[in-house]
Amino acid sequence: MKLALLAPENSPSWGGVGSYTYNLANNLPKDIEIHIITIDRDVNDSYEKIIKNENVKIHKITKVSANDSFFYNPKFQMALFRKIRKLNQTYNFDLIHSHSGHLPHYFSQFWNLAPMIVTVHTETRGWKEARNLVKYNKDRIEIMSDLVSPFISFGEKVTFKRSQMLLPISQFTLNQINDLYGVNTDGRAQVIHNGVNTDLFKSLEIENNDKITISFLGRFISIKGAEIFLDSIKKINNNGYDIRVLLGGRADAAYLKRILPSMQDKISYFGRIPYHEMPNVYNKSDIVVVPSLYEGCSGTILEAMACGNIVIASDVGGTSEIIEDGHNGILFKPRDSFELSNKIIDVIEENIEINSIRKNGMQNILNNFSWQDKAKEVYESYSKLV
Repeated sequence: MKLALLAPENSPSWGGVGSYTYNLANNLPKDIEIHIITIDRDVNDSYEKIIKNENVKIHKITKVSANDSFFYNPKFQMALFRKIRKLNQTYNFDLIHSHSGHLPHYFSQFWNLAPMIVTVHTETRGWKEARNLVKYNKDRIEIMSDLVSPFISFGEKVTFKRSQMLLPISQFTLNQINDLYGVNTDGRAQVIHNGVNTDLFKSLEIENNDKITISFLGRFISIKGAEIFLDSIKKINNNGYDIRVLLGGRADAAYLKRILPSMQDKISYFGRIPYHEMPNVYNKSDIVVVPSLYEGCSGTILEAMACGNIVIASDVGGTSEIIEDGHNGILFKPRDSFELSNKIIDVIEENIEINSIRKNGMQNILNNFSWQDKAKEVYESYSKLV
């Protein structure tokens, strides 16, 4: 089988699609000839530097700047439109695997070169509805995304109708496709949750600070609930709890100093953390908070669980398909920073069975979310089309 794997993110550190592509390519059967078609971005852990499998070939079809977090995607869409036919003539692909969210195939899908399978990571209509429920300031990328959202939404609907197979990352995501887009996916959709590299993400013997360490690991944008997290941290600090806070992800460091001026000695800000260094950060944490307004299947939740963290997450989207409240993690009411702060305090004061939740979380990942198993499920979906 010759597989074209479209990858608008060329590094597992850059985002969910980037880590998905990296782990899928590493776990598919070695007799598949995999062609990763991606961007040329100068980062330390780009695919050509870290994927050594002989059955994987990397095609970089357009150059983008190292810090471009928006325009790289339309540039990739247009480059793919221009170059995919020539690549197909050379390699004769049996299957094209793309992603919804980024829609790298937006224009090139009309060439009808090979059966197309699309992993649906998110969808614009539900994502936008969730974000409009709050009044927090949007960053530049969110504002630009809003401006082009009608164009993206149209492309999503076309994709959901035309693709031979859809792989939504949660039952919630599949329901959104059917309900918000009015698309009949009967016989064309298979829910395959995201996976975790369980060889990399696991509990490590790391000496931690005596203080309870609470982490937020994600982009500091409204849809990820960054302000909700910061509000809860201020409440906990004002109540006299001696905590340490780890922040990882793209953010404005000056903004963080302004919003938490009295806590600078308690906060460690790492910026964007390379994928292979993430297990060390998780293992320095006691609690990982995921206060998103919208999630399909959060990679942060899965990775944190695998590392033995107590995960406290907002009960949105597909999160309840991962977390059973009080058993392997903790859920709180979306957008409610007061309830979030109380849930964190419950952990600090050990009002709940912390060790049991940790063990159940790690076992949940090993049983249900390893990338080895998820890649087998994806391969089975390929076999239905080829």
